[in-house]
Amino acid sequence: MVLTESMLNDQTSVKLDGEWEFYYQKLITSEDFKTLNPIQEKDTILLPGFWNDIKREGKTYSPQSYSTFRLHLTLPKTSIKNQFSFYIPHAFTTYRMYLDGSLISENGIVGTTAKETKEYWLPKIVFFTPSNENLEIIIHVANYKSLNAGFRQSIEIGTQESMVQTKQIRLALDIFLIASLFVISLYHFTLFLLRKNDLSLLYFSMYSFVSMIYKFTSGEFFLLILYPDFEWRWLIKIFFVSVYLTFPFLLSFIRNLFPKEIDKKLYYTFQSIFFSLTFFVLLSESTWIEETLLPAEIVMLFCCIYIFWILTKAVINKRDSAAGFIFGFLFLFLTIVNDILFEKNVIKTEIYGPLGNFVLFFSQSFFLSKKHSKLYLTVEKQKEELEQSVVLKDKIYHTNIHSKRMELELYKKSIQPHFLMNSLSAIRYWVSESPEKSASILDSLVGELRIILKVASKQLIPIGDEIDLCRYHIGVMKMRMEKEYKFKTYGIDESELIPPLIFHTLIENAFTHEDSPQAKLSFGIFKKNIQKHEKLFSSYCFIVYNQHKEKENKPPKSGSGTGLEYVRLRLEESYSGKWSLTHGKSKHGYRVLIQIQKN
Repeated sequence: MVLTESMLNDQTSVKLDGEWEFYYQKLITSEDFKTLNPIQEKDTILLPGFWNDIKREGKTYSPQSYSTFRLHLTLPKTSIKNQFSFYIPHAFTTYRMYLDGSLISENGIVGTTAKETKEYWLPKIVFFTPSNENLEIIIHVANYKSLNAGFRQSIEIGTQESMVQTKQIRLALDIFLIASLFVISLYHFTLFLLRKNDLSLLYFSMYSFVSMIYKFTSGEFFLLILYPDFEWRWLIKIFFVSVYLTFPFLLSFIRNLFPKEIDKKLYYTFQSIFFSLTFFVLLSESTWIEETLLPAEIVMLFCCIYIFWILTKAVINKRDSAAGFIFGFLFLFLTIVNDILFEKNVIKTEIYGPLGNFVLFFSQSFFLSKKHSKLYLTVEKQKEELEQSVVLKDKIYHTNIHSKRMELELYKKSIQPHFLMNSLSAIRYWVSESPEKSASILDSLVGELRIILKVASKQLIPIGDEIDLCRYHIGVMKMRMEKEYKFKTYGIDESELIPPLIFHTLIENAFTHEDSPQAKLSFGIFKKNIQKHEKLFSSYCFIVYNQHKEKENKPPKSGSGTGLEYVRLRLEESYSGKWSLTHGKSKHGYRVLIQIQKN
């Protein structure tokens, strides 16, 4: 092969494709060619290519063997003493390369038996400086594991600078695809953890992950760069597993996106085939793994047709993102066909499957992000509506509180004339019987009405005013009923604020429901501070004690329960959500416990 100066200047690299000398089951060195005459054993082979594909004049060559490739290369005279380099792809399954009799590169160990041979795959670039224009390239190749033997990709030559740049670009592209697929996989897996009911996110994440593994074990074989001693047998297994698992995860993803377009029988058929191939690869020896490739490729083509059928139905049915998906998958399908033809040595291109996957991933990531962006906007809108609803409900709630409060105030005002009428009747009676007592009841009534007028419109009042109001009311009832009532307080700080008419209302309830001609009532209001769970509470206990409570339970007097309702509404108005009220009968009377949180 003759290279001209323009070829080296115009191109980044030159592929050494074409006819090479081929010597089957011979490992011949440069010295051997000088002393021997191997013309009788000489054949030719087209590289890139496999010697087991050679079929001429009845000759066939087994791939499980070893051979020698030879090429005479002529460089332009101006290239002498300049720095050049070779890009050498991996061979099936190991090689060593000589330039003018000197070993310049090898992958694994080349042997004449399977026991002597150690397989290894890693593309390399090697540098050399030609001392003359005529170069002799000899490559020894040995294979005992693969179905094909030889080179699937081109051996290239170029200047040192151009080949380093080419190698860096290829490696950078691999790293970019690996990193991109990893980020896409991690991103969608994180989304799945946040929304575990959406399995499409999980399947898309797994699909991205196995595609990343595929790229790890192909191309520039980044896995071997990271782990040079990685066992070749497991490299092959991982490569095939990543290929065969791609379609199950892709089908599962599509099924979750377009469930109504899926034919379940075909879906489960393809799933079972690919998982069976995966288990076979994991459990079998490496010599059998490649046997699964041809049937797997046929199934892959039918699976792609099935996916096109699903996506076409989805587009017709106007499913969301279906149109974008079908264009992304079309690109992936073309790269899959390219890779199959490349594997069969039908076309001389490169592996583009990972690039097709990336295009599909990028398009789907865009549509999934768009979908979840719409969902996020919907959630934000619903959140705003909910907040507005909560505010509206809160306003309605407080309006109802004020409404109830006003109703109760009106109720109390409607009751007030009866109280006044009864009190005035008692005053009239005592005026004729005992002017001193009539003056006393009149003073108590005036004092009670004065305080009610003073505090009725306020939200909080000093508890001292409330206690005075209770004393005046008890004083009025004492004169009216001609009975003795006791009233005690304990622990009360008269400057402390409480809602108005709280205890006054409870005392009114006590006279309504607990008093009788035989009853002897005593009233008590006790207060203490308590701490629970680092929170400080003021605890008020209102007690009605009947010293002569009848053992026989009599039907309670009818009542509307508005007294306690008024107390609750007053507490909620002043201490929203930070209070509690419990009440009930005690052994000799009635008790109400009110707790108010202070911090």
